[in-house]
Amino acid sequence: MQAPHLPLYDQAFGANPADWVAVSPFHALAAGGAPILAVCSSQRKEPCPEAEHFQQRAARLGTRVQSLPEPMSHRDINRELGKPGAYTEDVESFLRTLVPTL
Repeated sequence: MQAPHLPLYDQAFGANPADWVAVSPFHALAAGGAPILAVCSSQRKEPCPEAEHFQQRAARLGTRVQSLPEPMSHRDINRELGKPGAYTEDVESFLRTLVPTL
């Protein structure tokens, strides 16, 4: 939030740095946390490196995080999940590592 960012982040998270930390998935990571699938848009330069940074911190804490770069916008990542195709199959594959009977 201290680096240049889209205005929508200010609308969503406000101007108080303490609030930013309180809602930050990066800061919420804890040792032994539940596995996470971090889907990121490879259409922009920031999301996937940020997901990798998140994954590295999680690994240091013993939490499994898997990154899934997708060549779609954030909006399409949300819209396309559940539709037939490789993206949905990859998410389902991750979920099966958590619940093999899926």
